[in-house]
Amino acid sequence: MRMKTFQAATMNEAMSLVRDALGNEAIIVSTYTHRDGGGVEITAAVEQRVDEDFATEEAQNLRYGSGNGRLFVPDEDFGELDPAELGALIGDSLSWHGIPARIAERLMQAALRVGLDDAVGALAEALDESYRFPGLSGDNRPVILIGPPGSGKSIATAKIAARCVMERRPVHVISTDSSRAAAGEQLAALCRVMSAPFIETADPRELAYAVNAAPADAKLVVDTAGINLHAATERRALKALIEASGAEPVMVLAAGTDAMEAGELAAQAVSLGARRFIATRLDAARRLGALIAAAELGGLAFADAGASPYVGRGFERLDALALAHRLLADPDAAVAEDPVTELNPFAAAQRGAPKPAVSRSPSFRAAE
Repeated sequence: MRMKTFQAATMNEAMSLVRDALGNEAIIVSTYTHRDGGGVEITAAVEQRVDEDFATEEAQNLRYGSGNGRLFVPDEDFGELDPAELGALIGDSLSWHGIPARIAERLMQAALRVGLDDAVGALAEALDESYRFPGLSGDNRPVILIGPPGSGKSIATAKIAARCVMERRPVHVISTDSSRAAAGEQLAALCRVMSAPFIETADPRELAYAVNAAPADAKLVVDTAGINLHAATERRALKALIEASGAEPVMVLAAGTDAMEAGELAAQAVSLGARRFIATRLDAARRLGALIAAAELGGLAFADAGASPYVGRGFERLDALALAHRLLADPDAAVAEDPVTELNPFAAAQRGAPKPAVSRSPSFRAAE
């Protein structure tokens, strides 16, 4: 099945884009209306691959023109690139992000096969063909968040609860983190602010009791303690909590993690039943190889992303286009505009070597 996401100012315009790109046989998977006049978004699918995806100029411009506005990324216009330039730009960018060479080479070749001269569009198509981007479901299916220590599970739990509160949907939050003193106090305080029911449990039996006592119409969100996913004993304890909750395990993974480590952690999460992961700290991390590795090596699908430490700002939708923008954006653009950072004599060393630009690519120095 081939799935695409479309954006437009109105529902009728979005439906026209769906028909133009996927035909009348397209199945509407989901719809989303952005707040504050941000337009609408439709995800549609067809059973067979459509050779001329986004055949109309309007659809091409919508998909590849100025970004989707759901994740803040610097607008970069690389211009029309020939295949050698496009391959070098994408290859250099993926390598800079720490994506393993074998994966980076495959994505670069997939982007070249798309046949576009736009780097963002070509990489977005390659990502869309390679990975799944279902986002976080907006229904009441219960979820239990799992992951290593410090990945942002508690804040992610609060953000999911805040989304339910904003949408006027009942929500019920449970914490199972008894490993740290006062571990649930921050989450409990956030839930009090949102008037969201909150309860702490100490073991699988208490968790099962709390789940059964929760209102049937409430979105159930379970926060867990960070564990060493490589340790069999800790995985078994977490597996017991997952089974007691009856909820879908969703991994939480911080951007900036070593890519190979992230892939191995994702594989362990999959063994516990996880199928999707929430990426956090996109506002703070410069290198995103961990996200690609979690999808490639672990087999996880992309859910939403955390691009802010503030609960009120919620999650941002992370799809193939947003991820392509992030991977190709200049990581030093925002830092260069920060006068405080530039006054620091160690700033350049702390930031590391800048990502190679197209004109400075080794591939072109030899040609010059």
